[in-house]
Amino acid sequence: MIGVRSLLRPPHLIQALLAVPKRHSNGARRIRFTASAGSAGVASDSESAHKRNVAELEIACPVCLQPLSSSGVTSLSPTLAAGSTFHCTTCQKQYKSNNGIFDLTISAPDYEDIVPFGVSFFQNPLIAFAYDRGYRDLFQILNFPGPDEEFKMAQEMLVPAHGQFIMDLSCGSGLFTKRFLASEEYNLVIGADYSEAMLEQCLGFLENETRKYMMNVVLMRADAGRLPFLTSSLAAVHAGAAIHCWPQPLTAVAEIARVLRPGGVFVASTYILPAPPFPLKSFYGLAGQIIAQAGLPFRLWSEEDLRALVLSCGFVNWTSTRRGIYVLFSATKPS
Repeated sequence: MIGVRSLLRPPHLIQALLAVPKRHSNGARRIRFTASAGSAGVASDSESAHKRNVAELEIACPVCLQPLSSSGVTSLSPTLAAGSTFHCTTCQKQYKSNNGIFDLTISAPDYEDIVPFGVSFFQNPLIAFAYDRGYRDLFQILNFPGPDEEFKMAQEMLVPAHGQFIMDLSCGSGLFTKRFLASEEYNLVIGADYSEAMLEQCLGFLENETRKYMMNVVLMRADAGRLPFLTSSLAAVHAGAAIHCWPQPLTAVAEIARVLRPGGVFVASTYILPAPPFPLKSFYGLAGQIIAQAGLPFRLWSEEDLRALVLSCGFVNWTSTRRGIYVLFSATKPS
């Protein structure tokens, strides 16, 4: 691991991150994360600092999709957000930050929902601990090229989003989140996952390996099927080796389309299987349905199925790169 780095940041960036949010008519303040538009939100000199454009991101209540509010000045940076509490002025629900990780999921303390195995598996602290310490290396059996090469390939597809906001959805232990941060190509990187255990591992890796960029990252617990952002909030969404684990991929991809800005980019990797011979096609489909209903963390689908799923949610410009059964694809939201 890389040693701990300095936390010193340019004064203008600190001021931008701590900018006082706008006040609602009821006295509450709308939560906004502000960052300078430019490489990783950093102005290179005083002239660019004076001329910079300020980009704003508003998180939303996952129940009613209205902006969240707070009674005080709030930062979304993990280094400053510990203990923050937010509320929705519409449905009155509250959401808290735990050690800098925001929980923006719909949850009820006295109600236990049935969690699919594909979801609960990654909530296990042991799996979260092992994910970036050997577990992910097993993906090479499925022709995955390795994190560094995967990141390089994804970056080529994400060029239109450089200098803007990107969400690393189902970020796990931060395998790509930390790479997006260190690239300094994005104004803000949002690491989102449903697993608290994964997010805790992610926070630890970020603090150890990309500490000097911590003012440019937000970590949140979020449901891929109900993303806590206003419509047209993000420039890009990345999901590495994740879509096959989502209980309802169609719903999740539709949500991604909702939160992306016009022209926004969706980039994801997964694995696909060859189309079966005609006599086995019906059996193949039945097996896929059984696996999906069981909530297992994998899917039986072809590239044709995957492409149809993405395009059915309104995306265009499908492109893909294959390596055996590994596939990395991108699609854009119409402008």
